[in-house]
Order: sequence, then C-alpha cells, then structure tokens
Amino acid sequence: MEQDAFRGFPYGLLVLDRRGRVLCRNAEAARLIEAAGLAESELTCCELLGCRRPDTVLASGCLTELALASESALPEVRVDVAAPDGTIAMWVAAGTVGRGGDAGRVVLQLRPGAAQDRRQRTDPHWMSGPKLRIRCLGKTVVESAEGPIGGAWLEQRTGQLLKYLLVERHRAVTVDEIGESIWGAGADYAVGGSVRYYIHALRRRLEPQRGSREQSAFILARAGCYRLELDHVEVDADEFETRVRRGLSAVATDPSSAGEELELGLALYRGDLLSDLPYAEWAMSERHRLHDLACAGLRSLADIRLELRLVDGATRCLERLATLQPYDEDVHRRLMELDIMQGRRSDAVRRYATLRARIRRTFGHDPDFTPADLARPQL
Repeated sequence: MEQDAFRGFPYGLLVLDRRGRVLCRNAEAARLIEAAGLAESELTCCELLGCRRPDTVLASGCLTELALASESALPEVRVDVAAPDGTIAMWVAAGTVGRGGDAGRVVLQLRPGAAQDRRQRTDPHWMSGPKLRIRCLGKTVVESAEGPIGGAWLEQRTGQLLKYLLVERHRAVTVDEIGESIWGAGADYAVGGSVRYYIHALRRRLEPQRGSREQSAFILARAGCYRLELDHVEVDADEFETRVRRGLSAVATDPSSAGEELELGLALYRGDLLSDLPYAEWAMSERHRLHDLACAGLRSLADIRLELRLVDGATRCLERLATLQPYDEDVHRRLMELDIMQGRRSDAVRRYATLRARIRRTFGHDPDFTPADLARPQL
C-alpha cells in the first residue's frame, strides 16, 4: 500500500542519496524528468534543478546539501527547468527521511508551477537569511526579498525614523538623539515613548511576519540605543563610497582599474542623499560629504577618459559634475574648451551665456573668464 501511494502520488517524488543522486522516483517525477529532456541514469538534483547556477534561486548551494544541513523540512522554492519545448516551472520542497542504513536520504516533492508566477520562494529568507536593500542616493527606495516596501509611510514619522537611522547607520543613536532630531528641541518628556512606538511601527513595516518576541533582523536595540543591522541591510551609499574611494586610490597606479571602479560607483549616485527630505538638518553633513565624494570621483573619471582620448565620455562626466557644482567656473570652462576642441563653438558660447546669467543673478558679477580666454586643450 505504501509503495502504491508513492507511485500514484499526484506530485513528483524523488528520493536522493547524500550526494544528490536520484535513487527512486514516482511516475509523476519520471514524467517531469522526461519532459525536461534528461536521462534518468545517474541523474542528480543539481542537473535537474540547476543548483549553484548563477542568477537562479538555488545559486547559493545544492538543495540536497541544504536539506541535510537543516533541522526541519525546507519551504518550497520555485525553479524553472529548461526543457526542449520551453521552460517547466515547478515548486520544490525538500526534507530528510530514513533511519539506520537509510539515514541521510532526501525526499524532493515537485509540483507544477505557473510560468507567469514571479514568486521565487514561499519563505524568501530561508536560504540567505533576511535581507533589506535601501537606496537613499536620490529618492528613498526600500526593497526586501519579497519586493519593494513603499507607500506613504516613507514620508511620515516612521519613514523619517528610517531615514535618520540611515544617516547614522555606522553608529548607535540614543532615544534622545532620535527625538531631538525628528521632533525638535521642543519635544516633551514623552519623547522616549514616541520613539519606541515608531521603532515598533518601523519594524512592523520592514518585518511584517516577525514574531512579537522575535529579535529584529534589521534594527538592533541595545542599552536604550538603536542602529541598523548592516549585516542584513545593504545601503547603496556604502557601496557607492567603497567603489569611489577604491577608484580614487588606484588612479595613480592603475588608471584602467580606477576608471572601472569609479564608473560602477558613480552609477549608484542617482542624486544627493535623501533628496526626498531636502531640509532635514540632521542629514546635511552626510549629504555634503557624499556629494563632495561624487564630485571628486567625476573629476578623476573625466581626467582618466581624457588621458584615453575618450572625449565624449569625459564630456558626460563634466556635464554631471556641472549639475552637481553649478557655480564651479573651472568645470564649466573645461566643458567649453572641449566644445571648442570638437569644433562646437556655438555650444561653448551657449554654455557661457547660461553660466554668466546664473553667476550674475546669484553673485552680481560676471564669470572670471570670457569666451576669448578659452584655450583649445591639447590631447
């Protein structure tokens, strides 16, 4: 009877050894293997499911090994199996069974999935742990493994609290610091309760399935202080800074590598830090620091591209820099000289007229140079 139940089970069932090799399968599993165009002889779970292949949900490991290392059955994961007639979508669950000589056997259950279903897992954190990615260069964007976490809350107190923790992400901040920064100097004695309330609300937004007594994966609390858990929270500002500083340090010794790092880092700079909260005083210092770093990176990348005679690439860098530094006459002058070098004198004159109007409107005088002073750079 047990064998009949195994063979006739409506979903695919595979029994694997510790190396992931298929020991037996039921009729539905045999049908799926045949549909995928695979030979049943010496078949492994990695060959069937694509374990460790880049850009797949199982890229981080073999499903058999993950099941053997787990103390309980693994939640379902959706995989797409390449087949001669297209792609087969299926949901796969894994668990261990057996005692004595059968210890270490792994059973996989395969059930059909829908190709248009964009979900990847029933529990998005079961392989790599909870993760959060926050983009704060430009408008704030929060993404979890399940997808974006957006909404009006990002503009409200809960969102302001998250943004404050982002600015102070490399240190723990006290309740009083949070209250004074967000609520202002007029905050009353109840500020501590308000901060704790919004910390709770923020955790609920970021971790809706977290148990009431379960420790937060994203916001740590110690001795009345709070901070982001950067082991689980990826912040684009940190990746931007790491790559740009790495590029700047390599300019003298390896310009090619420096240029690649600078390009990758500057691609992350979509705008000034927390541009959707432009008047928050507590963000000014960090905003200016990252802004200055972006400007330094663009200057160096422009120089590298000019050395390589990549004039168009250098021009694009200087145009971005001119946007970040609208009153920097040296940047605008370099752009005009590149225009002249390429025979675009009219463009140079238009750039000068725009700069002159801006300088006169703001400072009441003309730029320190005229179009007649422009030199044609030599490459």
